[in-house]
Amino acid sequence: MDFRLLGPVRLHAAGKAVEVGEPRRQAVLAVLLIDAGRTVDVDVLVDRVWGEAPPKHVRRSLQAHITRIRRALEQADPDGAQVVRDSGGYRITIRPQQVDVFRFRSAFQDHPTDAAALRAALLLWQGEPLAGLRGPWVERTRTALRHEYVAAVVAWAEAEIRGGNPLATIARLTELADEHPLQEMAAAALMRALYAVGRGADALARYERIRLALRDELGADPGPELVAVHQAVLHHDLRPRHVTPAQLPADVAAFTGRAEQLAQLDRFTGGTSRTSVVVCVTGTAGAGKTATVVHWGHQVRDRFPDGQLYLDLCGYDPGEPMPSTDALAVLLTALLPAGTEIPLMPAERAARFRTEVAARRMLVVLDNAASVEQVRPLLPGTPMCAVVITSRDSLAGLVALHGAHRIEMDRLPAADAVTLLHRLIGERVDAEPEATAALAERCVRLPLTLRLAAEYAVSRSRTPLSRLVDELRAAQRTLDVLSGGSDQRAAVRAVFSWSLRQLSAEAAHAFAVLGRHPAPMFDAHALASITDRPLEQAQRSLDALVRANLVHATGSDRYGMHDLLKAYAAELDDGIDEHTALDGAYRYYIAAIAAAMNCLYPGEAHRRPSVADSKYPIPVFSDAHEARDWLDTELPAVQALVAHAATHGWPEHAATLSALLFRFLEGHQETAALAINGHARDAAHAAGDHIAEANARIALGGLHKQAGRTKLATAEIWAAYSLFGEVADVLGQARAVGNVGMIEESTGRYLPASDYYTTALALFQQAEDVTGQAHMLTRLGTVEVRIGSESAAHHLRQAMELHRQAGHRFGEAWVKIGMGELAATEGRPADAIQLHTEAADLFGQLGHQYSEAWAIDGLGRAEALCGRLSDATNHHRQALGLFRQHGDRIGESWALNGLGEALHARGHEAAARDNHADALAMATRTGCREQIARAHRGLARAATGATARHHHEHAIAIYTELGLRHVVREQVADDNER
Repeated sequence: MDFRLLGPVRLHAAGKAVEVGEPRRQAVLAVLLIDAGRTVDVDVLVDRVWGEAPPKHVRRSLQAHITRIRRALEQADPDGAQVVRDSGGYRITIRPQQVDVFRFRSAFQDHPTDAAALRAALLLWQGEPLAGLRGPWVERTRTALRHEYVAAVVAWAEAEIRGGNPLATIARLTELADEHPLQEMAAAALMRALYAVGRGADALARYERIRLALRDELGADPGPELVAVHQAVLHHDLRPRHVTPAQLPADVAAFTGRAEQLAQLDRFTGGTSRTSVVVCVTGTAGAGKTATVVHWGHQVRDRFPDGQLYLDLCGYDPGEPMPSTDALAVLLTALLPAGTEIPLMPAERAARFRTEVAARRMLVVLDNAASVEQVRPLLPGTPMCAVVITSRDSLAGLVALHGAHRIEMDRLPAADAVTLLHRLIGERVDAEPEATAALAERCVRLPLTLRLAAEYAVSRSRTPLSRLVDELRAAQRTLDVLSGGSDQRAAVRAVFSWSLRQLSAEAAHAFAVLGRHPAPMFDAHALASITDRPLEQAQRSLDALVRANLVHATGSDRYGMHDLLKAYAAELDDGIDEHTALDGAYRYYIAAIAAAMNCLYPGEAHRRPSVADSKYPIPVFSDAHEARDWLDTELPAVQALVAHAATHGWPEHAATLSALLFRFLEGHQETAALAINGHARDAAHAAGDHIAEANARIALGGLHKQAGRTKLATAEIWAAYSLFGEVADVLGQARAVGNVGMIEESTGRYLPASDYYTTALALFQQAEDVTGQAHMLTRLGTVEVRIGSESAAHHLRQAMELHRQAGHRFGEAWVKIGMGELAATEGRPADAIQLHTEAADLFGQLGHQYSEAWAIDGLGRAEALCGRLSDATNHHRQALGLFRQHGDRIGESWALNGLGEALHARGHEAAARDNHADALAMATRTGCREQIARAHRGLARAATGATARHHHEHAIAIYTELGLRHVVREQVADDNER
């Protein structure tokens, strides 16, 4: 049963609406629902429903309405909600989450930065709140809810903009801003969204509109935030606001006890220390350290307005603990806008992390730390942050050297343990107090074991607790004999074994097998592969394990395990052949990833490792977007699998997963891509697999090239070339040489790039690889356009024909970019616009934003040639945003220069100069010589006198060095004209 207030007042049960009655009765119900679970005084009810002048027999009328509401509730569900008479008033016996208002508020409190959760919460709005009702209280409540709605829409929009999806917000933000013309928060969000999609002029117009409205209506000026957004749009520097992470896991149901530890957490973190606050919560496994910290974190969220970071360091997982350098990458990814470069070296990552949190009041929870060495690089250097670390280790070094506070946790006090059992089992506890106390002691009063025992007791509701205690005592006695004495570990393991008794044989087997699974999360498909069971059976097993509290849900159709339970599961025999089980897991992931990649990039299927048909069920992908979403979701699991394969004797699986994901990881998830390909390279090297090592090195080279790390990229690619040569792999050598050409092209050295592409083309022809030939013809034709070669058109036409033969739409889109550049140089700007637009559309359909950015940037240059300077400016801004989002530093310099050129043509000299200066800095950092020259050329246009000559001479020198004589002639003509 649920209730609706965000629209007409409604009661729903079993999927059907139940009529409440006339508006006055709806108002009575609404007052009770707004205070769900609390008693509303009769006088308050009368005042809210009838106002200041109620009729003479109002209490009789109220009683009649209450009676009819009770009948409606009973009609909907006889065992459901009731209206009860308490001392002085009435109360409706429901949970707040049964009312849409509270569900709406909860979403925005618990997930303030999660676009999907916020989007779902907004769907709860079904029109005007409390529609059809009248009265002062109704109007006050409706107004308050409208304000909450405005804040909610803005929060959702900010989350979408941060996530790279600003276009989805514009319609709703526009409607909101039009409906609330003086609402500055909505106007600021709309301006950010408009700017992000390249509609800077519209953003400025929106500012002028609210500025005039504020002046005319209130005689006031816009506030500082709106002014700051306006200035940022004017100066083309509207970067994403600080990301506000909200990463705490869900609070634990029926949390009980730990009052002393919660008070200590409050005391240690609530002061005015001038040094960073570090609290170590230490103690035995299963004591509820994580649950206590998470529960406390939810209580004090308001004290940390800049967000909460949470990271499981996997210190006691069966696999390896998370290295601190990987942990820093995860933390920085949560803090930084998408596409921000994360440093490679550990010391640089630690310094960047300290910088990012220096001015923020944040809570940082580092869960399951293995050692002081693991967490020391993760400590902020500011008193603004509170760091809470959980560990089974005493972490003495943090206390001694960093002044950390320690909170020790062991068993629950006996009374709290019994209370927890009462909350979980129910009234049976009252009937057998002595058995309950004995059960708590047999569970060594640890929250984890108490919850497992409670679930077992609930599953056997007709069995007296005393008999269950006898069974547990017998199980522990057996383990005591086997272990040579009574200890806490034996007791815990006994509870685990006892809790398995409620499971079917297939669910118990699934639990044991999951203990061997290297990934931190899994779904039914993964379980089916490691148990060699049908998918439906795997899902049944997972459902049973969730009910038994042996696994927990981590998201939509994904699950995880407590590390203590996972370690116990890994000890179980149950006839498991671990090698076969893990091989099944790897083969499933390999087959599923191959299917997703074939959906995304079918024209390159033959370039990826050959994968046998899966004997296990794999997901079905209806389109490219579905395939990409699945890969994004599974990436953490795949990263863990590759790391495990590389260090546990499965180098071939590490190499295969890396090679399959090559195109997906291009321009996407750089940190994960570096880890996956790095593990694959190291595993292949240790195994002496030259081809696998070379493939991984090519992938690493591409990542370094994109980030502007040219020297590292070149070193990896030439190393790959040598490895391919040792095994006479001509196709591999062709790929390596082609990649060297792309490095040269990215830095603007088009003549050597042309030579490398020509060599690689011959090698691809020798290897009879059509897709490779098409790629090289595409790149060769494109650089020939830039150096003015007459062969460009011929090579681009050849490339298009080969890509179409192979059904390679991704390649076709890149050819269109080259053809668009050719059309622009030949004085056909309309054709150039058409070709770049088609390329951008194709990349958009494939979900490959990294490549889409290049098409959009080219579109901006073509529009400038047509005199469509406003459109050109907008598209360069859009490309700039995408390049930054995906960490393409070289692309960023292209877009900045394009933006500067368009702004110069529109007469915005200062803004043009700023963009060219930014382009010069970025291109110098990445070694992109052509864009350095282009930036100098733009700065020369925007300057006068000696400054202009200085930039002009630099541009001439670099263009001459690069052999771009036609550009030199254009530069000289520009100078003469000026």
